[in-house]
Parts: sequence; C-alpha cells; structure tokens
Amino acid sequence: MNRETVSGVGGYTLSRHMMHTFLWMTAGLAVTALVAAVTLLSGLWITIFSIPFASIILVVAELGVVIALTSRLDRMQVSTARILFLAYSVLTGITFSVLPLAYGISTMFIAFGFTALMFGSMAVIGMTTQKDLSGLGPILMTGLITMIIMTVVGWFIDLSAIEMVLNYVMVGLFLALTAYDMQKMRAIYYSFEGDEMMLSKLSIYSALDLYLDFINIFLYVLRILARNSKN
Repeated sequence: MNRETVSGVGGYTLSRHMMHTFLWMTAGLAVTALVAAVTLLSGLWITIFSIPFASIILVVAELGVVIALTSRLDRMQVSTARILFLAYSVLTGITFSVLPLAYGISTMFIAFGFTALMFGSMAVIGMTTQKDLSGLGPILMTGLITMIIMTVVGWFIDLSAIEMVLNYVMVGLFLALTAYDMQKMRAIYYSFEGDEMMLSKLSIYSALDLYLDFINIFLYVLRILARNSKN
C-alpha cells in the first residue's frame, strides 16, 4: 500500500490537497484578471490612480494582507484565510488594471502563454523530482532579496544597461521558487496529515505561494517581451 493510499484513509489525500491548492490559485488569478478588466474598462483606474501615492497604498495593503494571512494562519478560520487570499487577488487586479495601457493586450496574452507553459513545467518538476529542494530555500530567498534591493537602487541610479539581465534572472528565480514551493506544499501536507482543518488553511497558504510565483514570472516575462519589441 503506497503512501497516497494510506493518506486517503482520513478522506483528505495529497491529490485532494493539491487539487484544492490549484483551484484556489486559479480562482485568485481569475479574480485578478476580472478585477483588472473591470477597473480598466469602467475607467475606475483613473479615479484610483489620481489619489496621491495610490500605487504605494496598494503595495502596502497587499503586504499587509500577506503578513496577516501568513502570520496568523494557525489561529484563523478557513473562511478568513480564503477572504484574505481573495482580497489580495482583488488588490493585485486593481494594480494590474493599468498594464494593458503600458504593454498592450496582445503582448499580455503572449506573456501569459509563456508564463503558463513555464510555470506548469516547473510545477511538474517540483512535484515529481526525487531531489530534495529544501536546501534551495535560503539560496533563493537571498537571491530574491538581492534582486529587490537592486530594483530599489534602480529607482535612483540608471541600471537600464543591465535591466534585461535582471529581468531574466528574476524569471529564473521565480521558476526555481515554483518547483521549490510545489515540493514544500507536499512536505507541508505530510507534516499535517490527518488535520483536515489545518490542511484546508494550508491549501490557501500554498495557493498564495504559487499565485505569487505565477504573477511575478508573468510580470518579468512581460517586461522582457516589451523590451524586445522596442529593439
């Protein structure tokens, strides 16, 4: 009897946990796309982004939601975790509403296609590889923090000469994080196996991880395509 069969005794198997995670991730992406479209087509983006520091307010709100969800997950209700995840998706949708104005709809569709293909491939690798990826966590986070610092430095110093390199590095980092987060989702399942309530909340946590991987890959692929189209 394999581990998956044993896990099914409690009614909450690994495959079911994965299905819940991907359903919530997909729901989050759908909400983001819908909110972005409605905000753009209704002209609401004009009102929102005419507010002083609107972009900063949205980023702070998104960060607040992530902190609230991840730091209090063990104490909150499943419904609260779901509401917070959807709230983050809505905030991201508002932020993304201006992307078509900057990059064009056709470029966004192409970027989405590339992102879905790469994300799907790395998700499969992360789920099927026998190699333990847990040691990559500190390395990936160090690389990510370094790149974020360089992005902030780029606000004050012209880094346009290496901007394309930075974009490719960020895509690589988030692809690696996708495989890492997939394996982490499996490890989390086995750590809380039998606790269906906690696993329901953790499926939202993992959905947020994968959602963040997906949208960040999308953003950097979008920048790469836009930069190439100008050359």
